[in-house]
Amino acid sequence: MNAVKNNPYRTLGVFGNSTEKELQKQIATIKRFAEVGKSKSFDYDFPFFGDVVRSIDRVQEAASKIEQAKNKVHYALFWFLNNGHIDEAALNNLKEGHIEKAAEIWEKTLKDTQVTPKNFTSVSNLSTLQLGIVTKNGSFDPKKFTASIELKGKLILSEVFNNFIATVIGEGLTINRDIILKDFADEVIQLVKPYLNKTKGINSSQLINAFNSFPTEIKQYVSGKFVDRPISYIESQIDKSKQYRDDNPGDAEEYGEELFENTKEDLTFLKKVLGANNVQYQMIVNKLANEILQCSIDFFNYHNEEGEYDPFDDALKLVNYANEICPTGQVRNRVDESLSTLEKMRFQDAYQIINFLNQIFMAFDEVERENSTLESRLSGRRVVINEDKIMSVARPLMDNQVIKKIATSEIEDLIDDFYNSLYKLITKISYSNKDFFEKKKKFFIDNLPITNRIKAKFEKEKFERQLREAEKELKNIQATIFLKKELDAANIEMNSIKQWEFLRSQSERERQINEQQAKINQILKKAEQEKSTKLKTQQDKITSLKQKLKDF
Repeated sequence: MNAVKNNPYRTLGVFGNSTEKELQKQIATIKRFAEVGKSKSFDYDFPFFGDVVRSIDRVQEAASKIEQAKNKVHYALFWFLNNGHIDEAALNNLKEGHIEKAAEIWEKTLKDTQVTPKNFTSVSNLSTLQLGIVTKNGSFDPKKFTASIELKGKLILSEVFNNFIATVIGEGLTINRDIILKDFADEVIQLVKPYLNKTKGINSSQLINAFNSFPTEIKQYVSGKFVDRPISYIESQIDKSKQYRDDNPGDAEEYGEELFENTKEDLTFLKKVLGANNVQYQMIVNKLANEILQCSIDFFNYHNEEGEYDPFDDALKLVNYANEICPTGQVRNRVDESLSTLEKMRFQDAYQIINFLNQIFMAFDEVERENSTLESRLSGRRVVINEDKIMSVARPLMDNQVIKKIATSEIEDLIDDFYNSLYKLITKISYSNKDFFEKKKKFFIDNLPITNRIKAKFEKEKFERQLREAEKELKNIQATIFLKKELDAANIEMNSIKQWEFLRSQSERERQINEQQAKINQILKKAEQEKSTKLKTQQDKITSLKQKLKDF
């Protein structure tokens, strides 16, 4: 990892809190070796971080990177400090390759991970170690990475960070903490780039969430590195859609769908990175939903006025797209209103049927009241409804496709209103026309989902009726004599055989009787088997019906 592996302090073979004198001495030593074509190694190179390149150019570059005080502090945050016997003991373990032992030594100085004047270098060193080994096993460890960043954040944001600065560059110098935080964030982003959004790597949201403990402006600064492009792209797509829609509202459905599809991936990314409740995320969601909704409205209005094309389904699809991305506030209200309006228009033909049924029912009611008055009874005059006229309207109006649409709508109020209106009219209409409405009711119920309570009621009643019939049939089977004709014929023949005949011997008579009795027994056995089979089939049917009723 660049910030650790290629850290200028590591290249120069010194710690982050080395003095200027120590730095210059190391630079001179490395250059002497380099001039004769040799590479100098040091005790604290820590080979498990990778090879150290110490060419003259690399050394010069490393030295220039830490010339300024600000840069010294910055790179010290990504390397080790040796500030006492605890650090020395841990670093010596690292020198021997005992990574876990070194980490354990530094961890012991942390009490509830609070940063104090006594443990601030342990906090920094432990964090650097975690950061340096997140790819030790060949794959990125997001959990270890997050722990490292959080620990480093606690150090930078702590009251004793000035102690860290003083240890690195000496007393009397101050550095703007906001600059340090931004530089640190930039370095971390560069550090994870080779592993970002890769298999066995780290995704953008994990990287951003690693900065959760940092000030809000820093997290926004980090997230901005990733969200600015998708937000800018979504906004450009919204502007493009608006321009096309204004120029050609008849094709607004196409522009709205294209807008939804083109921005779906970026919106999902923003939600994952920023979170659904993030203000910036909600703002872009509302802008996007508002434009998709406007495409639906303009498209519907254009074609509704033209009258050559039914725009309902395509307009509703766009409103559902806008609803799917979960807008808030006024945009949420606009979407809900549009859904409600389109739903009413979608079932306009259904409400027309319901209104017709109710009007006819009320007409029958009114006629009954008029015919029940004293004046009507005395005069003998009765008002009669012209049912032929009713049927001339009902037959084309009550189309099966519309009835099926109501049954499968899953809108309980609509389903109940239609059923109740139809049921009430059936109680009033004459017998000659009742069959038409009964067939419509059956068709309606057949198309209801099994979970609907009206359907369930009728299914239950149907099973109860079938059960009563099945139990009645069981009793009939129990009382039935199977193969009765064959048995009666065999018994008549037996009676004939038993009669005495002059030319027949006693032994012949007995033989014939035995043979006939065998036939009768065979018929009885066959009859018993048939009856047993019928009884079992009927009992199984009853058991099945009882189970169906139990399910209700």
